[in-house]
Amino acid sequence: MSVTLIVLLFTTKMLIIQSQLLTELSAALTVLLSTTKMLTIQSQLLTELSAALTVLLSTTKMLTIQSQLLTELSAALTVLLSTTKMLTIQSHFTDNFSGLLLSFL
Repeated sequence: MSVTLIVLLFTTKMLIIQSQLLTELSAALTVLLSTTKMLTIQSQLLTELSAALTVLLSTTKMLTIQSQLLTELSAALTVLLSTTKMLTIQSHFTDNFSGLLLSFL
């Protein structure tokens, strides 16, 4: 009978140790699951950040193109203004010259 009690006691201690190990394993798995969820959230946030940066890059390119177009438009308007001034001067000169010719006739 004493051998049976010793075996029973030993088996009980083994079960207690196994129970403690399972509890620790459960805690470790809970931490792992939490870490996995955090990594998943971080991955989603990085994906969204990547999309936002892509939009920002596209917008920056569009603004650069618009800036270049505005620079070219400014140059074209400067040429147009200069041409208009030249035509105005020529028109005044022609008017004055015509008036001068008419006065001699």
